[in-house]
Amino acid sequence: MDITIEKQADCTATLKATVPADAVATLKDQIASSYTSHAKIPGFRPGKAPKSVILKRYEAAIEEELVNRLSEQVCDEALTQNPDLKVLDFGKAETATTDNGEFTYSSTLTIVPDFELPEYMGIEVSVASDDVTDADVEDALNQFAQQNAKFETVDRAAAMGDVTVIDFKTTVEGQPTADALGKPVGFLEGREGHWVFMEEDSFMPGLSEGLVGSKAGDTKDISITVPENFPFADLIGKELVFHVSVKEIREKQVPAIDDELFATALPGKTMDEIKDIVRENLKQQKENANNEAKADQISEKLADAIDFELPEALVERESYNVLQRKLYAAMQAGEKEFDGIVDKLREEAKTETRRNLRVYFMLQEVARRENISVTDHEMSNAIMRLAQQEKATNLKSFVKKLQKEGRIPGIRLSLITSKVLDLLVKNAKVTISEAKEETAAAE
Repeated sequence: MDITIEKQADCTATLKATVPADAVATLKDQIASSYTSHAKIPGFRPGKAPKSVILKRYEAAIEEELVNRLSEQVCDEALTQNPDLKVLDFGKAETATTDNGEFTYSSTLTIVPDFELPEYMGIEVSVASDDVTDADVEDALNQFAQQNAKFETVDRAAAMGDVTVIDFKTTVEGQPTADALGKPVGFLEGREGHWVFMEEDSFMPGLSEGLVGSKAGDTKDISITVPENFPFADLIGKELVFHVSVKEIREKQVPAIDDELFATALPGKTMDEIKDIVRENLKQQKENANNEAKADQISEKLADAIDFELPEALVERESYNVLQRKLYAAMQAGEKEFDGIVDKLREEAKTETRRNLRVYFMLQEVARRENISVTDHEMSNAIMRLAQQEKATNLKSFVKKLQKEGRIPGIRLSLITSKVLDLLVKNAKVTISEAKEETAAAE
């Protein structure tokens, strides 16, 4: 097999190959023989039909398989002859069979960019201390107590910190809100038995304050000017009236912090033992958070370390996906006018994509140099975790689904990337940030 590869600009290369006629004929004969063994042709017993009949009957299928298998052989041989060639995409090939029976193959490859990998061991990072103070433990215990608070019905006026249970409907300019906007408004159309947590930073600023002093059985109208960050953009700046009927006032009762509070979560443990467990959990949480922060800083420093040419087709494809996510986030935030922001978001997406791709290629090169790979056992565990996350009940069918969707290589790459970052984090030069420690202490 004769193979020629010539590198071009923009992370591309041309691949041209010629497969000798005898090799083509041998492979075609093998394919035809595989058809002969199971073909059912009228007038012939299974496996007894002449090869000439098989070739005529299954000509299109045999030719298609022949081209596919020859193309695979060309790609495999190209990589064997050029071990330093790192191909991202073999492209759409042009193939032909010459008059003398040779097979010719030509395609434009997308290849991994050439770059000099910067020093990746001992990257300097700065994180907060992962020490756990007594105050940290007390805060965690208080949070647990708050989460287990009960709300008991009381016979008094509502105050901030209570829960007021109400029935309500809303109007805008004297019309039901849905009619005023000409479309459904979900929650704002009204609710029965709705719990309002009386807090200043509530979902609907002004509603809690308007309920202060209310008692069970009261009815009242509470007018609110809809704030700028409200999900329904059509209502921003308008006066929204809540027509409220108060059903109950409930007082928040926080349980005492003792071993009884933890009887279900940590049965049979004393408070000292409970505090030790909480301290260990907080330590693990801080270590995990610091490792994530280290990985983020390492990625940022690698992205800043060098700049190199990237495959433009890959940049365009990936930046399009990033742009779609940014547009979706903007819509979720209530943005309606996109004429003025699409170009800005597109440029942001391209910049973000270029940085991400540079880091990706550098991490993959580190994996190659450090011989980092993923075992079958690690892949199996990752797929099982993914199956649990997606609530798949049949693992075999789930694996087939992943294969069909082309997600298996992505899972493997994700695991490799994670292992590379773990290596870089372990070898990073870590400085404990005093500023972060002081901030944490102040809080």
